[in-house]
Formats: sequence, structure tokens, C-alpha cells
Amino acid sequence: MVNYKLDAMLELRKYIWKRLKDTDIFNEDDYYSENIGDITVPIIPVQQVAELNQFLSGKKHIVYDKIGMSYEDLWAICCEQILFTIYSTDVSEINEIRNFMTDEFRRVDESAKDVNNWVDLSNKFKFYSIFIADISPTEPSQEMEGFLSADIVLEIKYSRAAGANGRFI
Repeated sequence: MVNYKLDAMLELRKYIWKRLKDTDIFNEDDYYSENIGDITVPIIPVQQVAELNQFLSGKKHIVYDKIGMSYEDLWAICCEQILFTIYSTDVSEINEIRNFMTDEFRRVDESAKDVNNWVDLSNKFKFYSIFIADISPTEPSQEMEGFLSADIVLEIKYSRAAGANGRFI
């Protein structure tokens, strides 16, 4: 049975969270919630912002969403754009995350190789390229009062494991 909940965007989110912790940009202990007895990963889908505001109150966090998807002439390779909006009350935290993302994903195919070599990546995906398609300036957030925000758009090319008929497995 095919698991259609698997998504390259979610795999990339897990990888970014791991790397942000490895580089001490985020400390997961800062996001522990007594209410739920667990850590709230501060990289959240746009659909859950309202639900998670209570856990992220005043803390830097990232909201993500898929903003574009296409298949080219070679239908086995998907091209997606993922928007990451960084929120913080401190411009230096936004700059730190933006600089990290730039350094992590400016190497295109080498960046994809790093993700592919990550041990927790689902074996259903293979990334071919990941790069920064756009970065916006930091400005006062229109969505969250008292926060600043900046957008980063990653463009990714990847394939998903498929059977002989070309359908996902």
C-alpha cells in the first residue's frame, strides 16, 4: 500500500531541524511544552500556526509551505518550491538562520548529496538539487505583531521511489 502522506517537503523539514540543532541555532529544550509533555518542533506548517502560537509565544520559529510544484519533461523528477518564513523579535536571529540556510543550500547538487547521505532520510526519496531560489529582506511581520520576518524559498528537485509502472511505491 502506498503511503501518500510521505512528502519531500517533510523530509527536508526534518533535515533542517536536525542541522539547526547541530549548529546550536536552536536549542530543543527551549521548545519543551509542559502542556503536551514533549518538544514542539519550531518549524511548523502554515496550517498549524494558530494552534501552536501558545507554544511559540515570543520565540523564534519558522513557518513553511509548498508554493509551487511541477514535473518537467522527465516525469520522474519533481520540482518544488518551499517557502520558509522566519519569525523572531531579534533581527540577528533572523540573520543567523538566513545565513545558515544560505550556507547549507547554496551548493545545489552537493547540498542534495548531504540530504541524501543523512541517515534518517526516507528511502523513498532521492534529492538531485536544492538551492536558494529567493530571499526577502527582513521586515516587520504583518502576520505576527511584535515579530520581524524574512522569507527564504528553496527549490528542490527529487524523485520518489516508483514501481515498474511509474507509480509511487
